[in-house]
Amino acid sequence: MNKDNFSLDELLRLAKASQSQKPEDMLGAVQSRIPENKMDEIKKVLGDKKALEEILNSEQAKRIMKQFGKK
Repeated sequence: MNKDNFSLDELLRLAKASQSQKPEDMLGAVQSRIPENKMDEIKKVLGDKKALEEILNSEQAKRIMKQFGKK
């Protein structure tokens, strides 16, 4: 696994490895493995409503939500 690039499967594995089923804990498990510069990029996208909507409507996002029981 490249330190700066995480596959969808790797992110899912990290989230599922959390000791808790709480979304906050799952996010924390993933955040602890992502470099700070990548977290800055993620926060920037999360603050951009249009970009966030595009991501949430992507096939990858739909796959993640399905695996976590969200439709």
